[in-house]
Amino acid sequence: MNKIHILRFLVVTMLVLALTGLPTNHASASTTLVVRSVNEGNDANPGDGVCATSGGSCTLRAAIQEANALAGDDTITFNLPGAGIHVISITSDPLPIITDTLNLDGTSQPNCTVPCIVLSGANLAGSNSGLVLASDNNIVKGFIITSWSFDGIAINGNGNAVQANHIGFWSGNPTLLPNGYGIEIRGSNNLIGGSGAAARNVISGNTYTGIAIARSGGTPSGNMIQGNYIGTTEDGTAPLANGESGVVVYLSASNTLIGGGTAGVRNVISGNNWEGIDSAAPGTRIQGNYIGTNAAGAGGVGNALGGILIVAGNAIIGGGAAATSNVIAYNNGKGVAIVGNTSRVNMRRNSFYSNSALGIDLGNFGMTPNDPLDPDNGPNGYQNFPVITSAASGTRVIAVTFRSKAGQPYKLDFYSSPAHTCDPSNYGEGKKWIGTANVTTNVNGLWTGTVTASFGFLYGEAITATATDGAGRTSEFGACRNAR
Repeated sequence: MNKIHILRFLVVTMLVLALTGLPTNHASASTTLVVRSVNEGNDANPGDGVCATSGGSCTLRAAIQEANALAGDDTITFNLPGAGIHVISITSDPLPIITDTLNLDGTSQPNCTVPCIVLSGANLAGSNSGLVLASDNNIVKGFIITSWSFDGIAINGNGNAVQANHIGFWSGNPTLLPNGYGIEIRGSNNLIGGSGAAARNVISGNTYTGIAIARSGGTPSGNMIQGNYIGTTEDGTAPLANGESGVVVYLSASNTLIGGGTAGVRNVISGNNWEGIDSAAPGTRIQGNYIGTNAAGAGGVGNALGGILIVAGNAIIGGGAAATSNVIAYNNGKGVAIVGNTSRVNMRRNSFYSNSALGIDLGNFGMTPNDPLDPDNGPNGYQNFPVITSAASGTRVIAVTFRSKAGQPYKLDFYSSPAHTCDPSNYGEGKKWIGTANVTTNVNGLWTGTVTASFGFLYGEAITATATDGAGRTSEFGACRNAR
């Protein structure tokens, strides 16, 4: 074979290899790096296109170093030997900060019941986080992240997705393995979880908060927390408490969505040692969640200090549709407590029951009596509540007297609860929403009339109501009236 034929043969062979995609250890833009070792050696030459330590193995540390050094979006998958749980124990230095867009896919491990790859900081000295996402549009899925003294995952970038992880515990391991904080978010438009069980994170057993937004910096906006179990066991049937609250949205955050309008994005936020949710930020929406119940919404896994605490800002809890209704039940304390003079919280069409204190508490010190013309300031303006004078189960007709500011529109929402389940104070709660009336007070601040409920209620059931003003500020529940 002459030199020309040899050259042609080599060129053709190289083209065939390129086109057929035969495996290679070399990386290029948008390539996949395969982790094959649970050891933690460094990449021998970051940026050379090869994930390999000096000994030739591809570790997670080496793969992240190589991906950071390469241009383009990269994927890290796993092919660790053997079945079952694989523990990557970090002992020398923290894992590299992720600085380039990366799909870190623990679900790729063969012979794995997801999640089956443990990222453990138990043997690493100092204050460290497990994974730090400094870049945008990363995906982290399919890991057990435990024993990091600071954050399990720290998200400083934007547009990241964290899915299908167990953060703060190792299912089946009796030893407590908490992170300091489960997830801490400083960036914007990040998604924690998603729709359906395959995207669900279980964020439980951490020392402090399950998810903290803007706790230590940044002005994050538009973050979404959807479809997770926060403060419960993997199956959502029992508590596995985060040491403080399940979710905390700090003052400098904005427009956080917790839950949504479909069952697939419902969070179960229960069993935590403080409240289920704390918010001090503007634009927080809490919709469609189970807060204090088990994953079926049928039994108690209460949060220890109450369901939701709003300390500042404005928020929507529930909404005008059944799909956005939260179930807030079985909490040890108030269902929702609102403090702070600047709070504006719209709470409509939720289901409140079996909380140990008021369903809704403005000011966090018990029932606030109505006052003439409702002139006071404070949490939700201490909005006056409606007074039900009668409720007829046969006709669904409810007679109401309502006093508030003069000449203003209000939405009155009516609720029923089983007989003998009204709060011991006789003010609220309301388990089932049964209708709404749009009313306007007269020049004396009075509206009186009757309302026909949209849904029926039984003789002896407790009927109560709330009022929401035009600014979206909802009252406490009024006194219960037994249906006749």
